[in-house]
Amino acid sequence: MSMAHGVTWHDVRPRADTDGLLAARTAVEVGLESARGLLRDQGVTVPELDGKLLRPLVAYALLGPSGRARPDAGFWRGARASQMVHEASLLHDDIVDGAPRRRGEATTASSRGVGTALVLGDLYLTGAYRAAAQAGRPAFLEAFIDAVERTVHGEAEQGRSVGRRLSPGDYDRIVRGKAGALFGAAAVLAAAPDDARRDGTLRARIDLGERLGASYQRIDDLLDYCTAFDTGKPPLQDYRQRKWTWVLDLVDDVEGFDKEADEVVRRVFEPGPDGRIPARTALAVLEVERAALLQQVERLAAGDRVVGAIVDGWLERAVDAVARQAADRADGRVEPAARRASPPPVFTGSPEDEVRSQALALGGPERWSEYFGRHAKTFRLASRLFPADAAGVIAGVYAFCRFTDDLVDDPVDGAGPERVRERLTAWRMLTEQAWEGHATGIPVLDEVIGGAAARGVSAHYPMALLDGVEMDLDRTSYERWHDLERYTFCVAGAVGGWLTEGFGFRDPTLLHCAHSLGHAMQITNIARDVGEDLARGRVYLPLELLAAHDLDPVDLGMLPGLEGRMPGAWVRVVEALLSRADAHYARAWPGIRALPGWYRRPVAAAATAYRGIHDEIRGNGYDNLTRRAHTSRPRKLWLAFVGVAGALRASGLPTRPERASP
Repeated sequence: MSMAHGVTWHDVRPRADTDGLLAARTAVEVGLESARGLLRDQGVTVPELDGKLLRPLVAYALLGPSGRARPDAGFWRGARASQMVHEASLLHDDIVDGAPRRRGEATTASSRGVGTALVLGDLYLTGAYRAAAQAGRPAFLEAFIDAVERTVHGEAEQGRSVGRRLSPGDYDRIVRGKAGALFGAAAVLAAAPDDARRDGTLRARIDLGERLGASYQRIDDLLDYCTAFDTGKPPLQDYRQRKWTWVLDLVDDVEGFDKEADEVVRRVFEPGPDGRIPARTALAVLEVERAALLQQVERLAAGDRVVGAIVDGWLERAVDAVARQAADRADGRVEPAARRASPPPVFTGSPEDEVRSQALALGGPERWSEYFGRHAKTFRLASRLFPADAAGVIAGVYAFCRFTDDLVDDPVDGAGPERVRERLTAWRMLTEQAWEGHATGIPVLDEVIGGAAARGVSAHYPMALLDGVEMDLDRTSYERWHDLERYTFCVAGAVGGWLTEGFGFRDPTLLHCAHSLGHAMQITNIARDVGEDLARGRVYLPLELLAAHDLDPVDLGMLPGLEGRMPGAWVRVVEALLSRADAHYARAWPGIRALPGWYRRPVAAAATAYRGIHDEIRGNGYDNLTRRAHTSRPRKLWLAFVGVAGALRASGLPTRPERASP
C-alpha cells in the first residue's frame, strides 16, 4: 500500500485557479520557507521543499477563506513539522523497500548509503518535534505526537499483514494510521484556539484528516492495478509484495495471492458473475467518499474550495486511469504486467550470448530516438536542430555508447564484476567484427559501427570508448589531471571525434576542438555527479586536486554537513573543476563556429545548455555530494538559444567538409 509518489503537483492542479489552489500552494511554499529559516537558525535539520506538500496544504486550506490572510509563525512551524515527518518516513520507507529512486532521482539510501539515510531521517523526525512544540498550539502538539506514533504503528502492522487477507476494518485501520494520521494532525493545526479546546470539534478534525489520507491511499491502491497508466512506479507492486488492499475485496474468487498478476488485473476490469466490473465499483465507492469528505470540509471550513480541488484531482486521475486501462484492454494493447514489471532476467548462457540478448533488446533505428530522449534530455533537445538523417545517426551512436556504458554501470541482472568484464570483452569482439564488415545480427552494431566504418571514421574512436568504459572496472580514482583526461577523452572526446569524422570533417584542428568539447562536457558531468559516483565507490576528481586543498577521498563522505554551507576547501575544489571544463569549452568554440550552419547550431546549443549545469551547481551551494544539479526545460531552451546566437559568427578555421550536409 505504498503511496503514489509518481503523482505531481500538475496532477492535482485545475486548469484555471478558480478555486484558489495555485494561490494556496504559493502561500504554503512561502510560509514553509519562512519557518525553515527560523528553525535552521536554531540548528534544526530541515529538508528542502519537495513533493506535493499535501499535509501543509490541507492545514492551510482548513483555515478557511477568512483565516488564510495572516497565519502566524507558529502555524508555519507546525506545518513544517508535518512535512518533516512525512519526509522522514519516505527516507525510512526507501530503506525498507530497497528503493533505488524517488521523485525521479536516486534515493538517499542508494546514493549516500543506508546509514546516512537513517541518520537524516532521524534528524528530520527529531527536528519535527521541536518545530511542533514551537507551534504554540497544545492541542496540535498532542495530536501531532499521536499521529507520528500511529504512522509508525500503521507501517509495522502493514508489514505484519504481508501474505494474508485483511478484513475491511483491519485495512481501514492501517491506512488511517499509515496514510491518514498526519493529515489528521494537520487538520488540528488549522483549528482556532477555542475550537481546539472542544473535544467534539477536535475529533471531527482528526477524523476528516484521516479520511482524506485514507482516500488518497485508496486511490493509489486502485492505480496499482491500472497497468496501462503511468503512475511513476512499477505496476502491481502491492500484489507482488503480497499486500492486501481494498481493491481485491471487490473481485470475485480472490482470497489470497495464489493467482498470476495478469489474471488478477483481468478480473479487476472484467464483469464478475453479478455483471459488476470491480474497477467501476471502486470508482463509485470513491465518489461516495468524496461527497462525504466535502460535507465534512464545509462544516469545518465553510466556503473552502481548495480541499475539494485536491480531492477532485485525485479522483479525476483514478477515473482517467480506469478508462485508459479499459480502453487498452478492449483494443488488446495492454502488455502483460509480468512483462513490464518483471524481475531482473536470469542469464545462463555464455557471455557472448548474454550480451547479444541484451543488445537485441535495443531494437533497431526506430527505437533509438526514444532511447536517446529518455536518457539524454539535453542532447536530445539539441539534436532536434539537426536534419532528420543526421539526428538518426546521432541517436544510433548514442544508443551504442549508452548500451556499452550500461554494461558496466547498470547490468540488468546485477551481475558481479568478473561476469561484467567477460560480457564487455565479448562486446568488444562483436564490435570489432562489425567494424570489419561482418554481420553480427545486432542492429546497433551492424548499422552504427558498420556504418561508421563505411564512412571512414577512425576505428580508434569506438575502441577508445570501450577502453574508457573498461577503466570503470579497473579504476576507482585518478592521480593527476592527465590521467583523468585520458578517461574523459575515451568516454566523451572520442565520441565528438567520431561524429565529426562521420559527418565528413577531417581537419586535425577541428577534430581537436571536438575532443575539447567532449572533455568539457564530461568534466561538467563529473562535477554534477560527485555524490552518485562516490556511492558507486568511484572518485573522478584528480587526487592532486584534492590534495592541493588538504582533502582526500575519505573526507568526501563526511563533507556535506547535514545542514548549512559546504566547506570553503570544497568550494575551491569544485570551482577548479568547473574552470577546467570552462577552459575546454573555450578551446572548442572556434571549431564550433567553423562548422556549417546545419551542424554548428545543434552543437552550440548542446554545449551552452550543458555548461549551464555549472550555474546550477553554484546555485545549490556547491553541494554536489547530496544534490544533483539539473536545468529546467525552459532554462535549457533559453541556453540553447543563447548558444546558437553566440555561434552565428563563423571563424576562419578551415573545415574542408567532404560533403555539405549529412
